[in-house]
Amino acid sequence: IFNRLMSVPPPLSPSADAGKAAVSSPMFSTRKHSVFIIYTGGTLGMMRDPATGALRPEPNYLAQQLSLLPEVQAPEMPSYKIVEFDPLLDSSDMSHNEWVQIAKMIEANYYDYDGFVIIHGTDTMAYTASALSFMFENLGKPVVMTGSQIPFQEVINDARRNLVTSMMIAGNYDIPEVCIFFNNHLLRGCRTRKVDSWSLDAFESPNCAPLATLGMEIKLNQELILSQPKGRFRVSVGINKNVAVLHLVPGFADDIVGNLLREPLEGLIMQSYGSGNAPAKKKSLVQHIVNAVKRGVVVVVTSQCMRGTVNLHHYATGQSLLEAGAVSGHDMTVETAANKLAFLLGLGIPKEQVRYLMEHDMRGELTHKPKERVYR
Repeated sequence: IFNRLMSVPPPLSPSADAGKAAVSSPMFSTRKHSVFIIYTGGTLGMMRDPATGALRPEPNYLAQQLSLLPEVQAPEMPSYKIVEFDPLLDSSDMSHNEWVQIAKMIEANYYDYDGFVIIHGTDTMAYTASALSFMFENLGKPVVMTGSQIPFQEVINDARRNLVTSMMIAGNYDIPEVCIFFNNHLLRGCRTRKVDSWSLDAFESPNCAPLATLGMEIKLNQELILSQPKGRFRVSVGINKNVAVLHLVPGFADDIVGNLLREPLEGLIMQSYGSGNAPAKKKSLVQHIVNAVKRGVVVVVTSQCMRGTVNLHHYATGQSLLEAGAVSGHDMTVETAANKLAFLLGLGIPKEQVRYLMEHDMRGELTHKPKERVYR
């Protein structure tokens, strides 16, 4: 498994105008393209309860509304099939089981469609996108996740544009990645965070530019898009659930961390200060990490900052974590770091290989030099 993960991909194809967003060329042909849509739930397809005014999921409502859209009949739009979760879920209820369900649905239909759209609630969309990015090995087709802040039912909404654009991208563009389309940006799924609970521009990719931008036309940042894989598409569903996230705050009790690091924990994402700093004077904290690493726990340090990267060599406080056996998460989001660690631990490979892969790029999830990518 480790050797397969370490295989090096072909170099990325440069854009026609390096360093600038290149106007994309959809894959138009005599054959009409098709997309498979998975509606898991979320605001996009909700209706207001006439009695309470609260939003609630309504089975089959979205499929009915989508069939009435004139945009769907446009010649440049792909044909589609839509399948709904039963029951429809609020994204707060998403778990590993639902991620596996989504992955298996795409695996079963992979060779019958040109691309895939996943309609999902916004609150945990970035987590699902990160998880699927690692579960899909040798992904050669677009998987576009989308949702909305305002439901389809409202007169003014962001649901229609997000869904129609996601369908167009999934059906007509060569983007072999799990992505999130929201507002006017196509973002790499394993680089994305929800940053606003109210704005229509709810998602950002803090350390990676958008893969595409919607304006008067769709423009791709071609040089950022992953290259097509050489191997056959496959899905890995063995996710290890014994992973936790610790957000450091000043003055915390060391014993709390010690309790967290006990069995059955196998992986910890430590959200540290700045570029990877933790209180070096807390000797018992460092000893708890040493003991956990000796037991086989993989400790990964990420930053609480939205932008920038972790450098455990920069300050003595970060060096103490490195000496305790922690590894750097570089500029990964916490959503991605947690899911990558759960994925790698689920493969059953030796812990030293897990630590190595956590510091190396696999799906475009961390900033790298091209020769350093380990893939797919």
